[in-house]
Amino acid sequence: MNWTELEIEIMTALACKVRVLSEQQIVRGWQHQHAPETLAFSVGRLNAARLIRTETWSVVLPAVDSVPAFTWKPGQAEPDTWPLSKQFRSRWKRCESKVRVYQATELAGRIFGSRSGHNTRSFERRHDLLLSDVFVLYRLQLPKLADCWVGEDALPMAERGVKNPDAFLLDDGYRPRRVIESAGSYSQKQVDTFHEYCRQRRLPYELW
Repeated sequence: MNWTELEIEIMTALACKVRVLSEQQIVRGWQHQHAPETLAFSVGRLNAARLIRTETWSVVLPAVDSVPAFTWKPGQAEPDTWPLSKQFRSRWKRCESKVRVYQATELAGRIFGSRSGHNTRSFERRHDLLLSDVFVLYRLQLPKLADCWVGEDALPMAERGVKNPDAFLLDDGYRPRRVIESAGSYSQKQVDTFHEYCRQRRLPYELW
């Protein structure tokens, strides 16, 4: 398969940056560079090559603001995690929609050196689509930082009992400059645990 630049970008996003992209997210993220028919053609080629798989989900679609729900960096005050968790849990009280989504296959993971290809459990779908919305926002508004985005499946496995953050923004020396986390419908305990992980490692972060 002779790759086009667009196909490389889509595959890099799905294998190394986020676990899923909806049809609407691909259009929104790339329509300023490519016509809709070009996007559809490229997605069709990737699907035919078994590099991506297609599903239809029934899910409450995320509603991402243009700024994170909360940001923190070393030296700042501790977050008030109860109102944050209340905000995260209340934002999904809307009707489900059917959405066409694309995910990288295990074959794509082997080609791109990631752990992509596993099935997304139903309770993870909102979380993963929200993270993808944030990635698309970065791609449109902060494209240089989007290039530095490395997703969880492209990172070494965390130690046993510890979950990797959803994504890191890495600097030129491959050092983390910021952590990006989709808070989904996180409980207070989950927010506390995530903050403690970043505090101990002195990692600035964004919670979306």
